[in-house]
Amino acid sequence: MTHEEIKNNFSKNLTRLRKTNNLTQLALAEKLNYSDKAISKWEVGSVVPDVETLSNIAEFFGITVNDLIYPEKKKFNRIFWENHKNITILSVGFVWFLATIIYFILQRTTDFTRNWLVFIVTIPISFIILIVLSSVWFKKPTTLFYISGLFWSTLLAMFIIINQLSYWFLFIIGIVGQILIIYGGKLKKIVVPKKSNTTKSKDE
Repeated sequence: MTHEEIKNNFSKNLTRLRKTNNLTQLALAEKLNYSDKAISKWEVGSVVPDVETLSNIAEFFGITVNDLIYPEKKKFNRIFWENHKNITILSVGFVWFLATIIYFILQRTTDFTRNWLVFIVTIPISFIILIVLSSVWFKKPTTLFYISGLFWSTLLAMFIIINQLSYWFLFIIGIVGQILIIYGGKLKKIVVPKKSNTTKSKDE
C-alpha cells in the first residue's frame, strides 16, 4: 500500500469515525489534545500523523491502527452490528419468554387475580438489559433513551401495582427525573491530556 493510499484511507476512516461518534473537528481535537487545524489536515488527506499519534487515535475509538489506515471493512462492520442487534433482540425476547412461563405457572398454581402484573414488571427488566447492551455497543443517545424508558416503566409499574389513584404524584416525580436524565446526558467525559514530548503547537 502506497503512502497516498494510506493518507486517503486514513482521512476517510477518521471522518467516518468522528461523524459516527457525533463529534465536531473541534471536539475531537480537544479529546485528542490536538488543534482543530491538525484534524482538518488529516481529514482532507494532506498529512498523516506519526505512528504514536495513530496509536492514540485508534485507542480513543477502540480500534486498531490497521482499522485507521486500511479501507473500511463494510461487510464485516455490517455483520458485526447485525450480530449485536440480534443478541439484543434475543436477550429481551428470552426475558419475555420467561415472563410468559411464570405467568402460566401462577395461573395454574395460585388464586391471585393479577398475574398479568408479571408482564408489567418485565417491561423495566427489559429496559435494564437494553441499557447494559446499549452502553457497550451503541451510541450514548440510544442509552439515554433506554434509561428514560426504564425510569418511566418503573414508575408505571409501581403505580399499577399499588393500584391507588392517589399516587398520581409519581408522574410528577417522573417529569423531574426526566429533566435530570436529559441534563445528565449532556455531561461530557473528562479526558486527561496525555503528556507530550514536545512543546510546539500540534498542528500536524
